Amino acid sequence: MNRSTLLATIAAGRDRLEAALGGLSDEAMLDPIGDAWTRKDVLAHLEAWERRVVANLEVLRRGDTPDHSIETDELNRRFFEASRERSLADVRAGEDDAYRAVVAAIDGASDDELFDGGRFAWTEGDPLADWFRGNTDEHYDEHLEQLTRRARS
Repeated sequence: MNRSTLLATIAAGRDRLEAALGGLSDEAMLDPIGDAWTRKDVLAHLEAWERRVVANLEVLRRGDTPDHSIETDELNRRFFEASRERSLADVRAGEDDAYRAVVAAIDGASDDELFDGGRFAWTEGDPLADWFRGNTDEHYDEHLEQLTRRARS
């Protein structure tokens, strides 16, 4: 993989996400789709993980190690609690901003940072590009079913 392929792959995932969201009214975004989550909450969840991967790059560049002492489920709970009262407009704008930050981070990263699995010991041999994909296009695809499922009555 190279930078243009990485960006194109993430953009294709973004297109799938936007297609799923494009057919949803504001009211549908606020419908419950699980025990506690709405589609708005799923979008805020995606935003949180996009922001996290960008922040992790900055931590790694400083020579530090990102904190991963908190389990994923606990992080997701915290992200949910932090965003549950945000307006839909704020979540939409925040997620768009987070996506742009991801693209800017990739654009500003060196090939070594993105594609050399040995560049950052913290990634345990995986290229950082994989982390970006795991928090963008791959993550979007994980949640497309939630975004397109019928609301719970």
